Amino acid sequence: MLENMNTIERQVFRTYWNDGLLDMFGAVGILAIGIAWTAEAHVFGAIVPALLVPLWAPLRQRFIEPRLGLVEFSDDRERRNTKRLGMVTAFGIGTLGLFLTLYFARTRLGFDADISLVAALPALLLALLAIITAFLVSTLRFLLYAALLAISGLGGALYGIEPGPILVIAAVAMLGIALFVLGRFLRNNPASGEHE
Repeated sequence: MLENMNTIERQVFRTYWNDGLLDMFGAVGILAIGIAWTAEAHVFGAIVPALLVPLWAPLRQRFIEPRLGLVEFSDDRERRNTKRLGMVTAFGIGTLGLFLTLYFARTRLGFDADISLVAALPALLLALLAIITAFLVSTLRFLLYAALLAISGLGGALYGIEPGPILVIAAVAMLGIALFVLGRFLRNNPASGEHE
């Protein structure tokens, strides 16, 4: 009986993240970082994703929960999720700090800006974060986002593109996928009371 409940909870957990909202938040956050970087307003790139966090619950309550209902996971799963989310957040902050340090110290460290792949670092670090997210939320679609980020990062760096435009390119592609997934979810799951 307990094994069946755990199996059901795992399946519900997988579908919980399949609506495209998390995808959209990730893409918008990366787009904001890329635009801020391109505009040489780096600090805003770090602030905008943090500003998205308070929007998560209201948007989920407004658009997702009326279609799927409210899901409550076991205390054990909630503890694991909270711990993993904390680790991913710490990893994200740490990698951002590492990237900024490497990028601004690239000349002193001896990187030749014309031939190095330093410009790919933010996209590659975000790709690693997407891989972690894929396993954290049991949604393989985030591996596609990781591939988009890695390809954009390496390809852009080889062509001499700066980090900001690289992130914008990847984020636009990610946003297109996220909007498709979210749109499909909204079409296939009308809110209670909606007429087809």
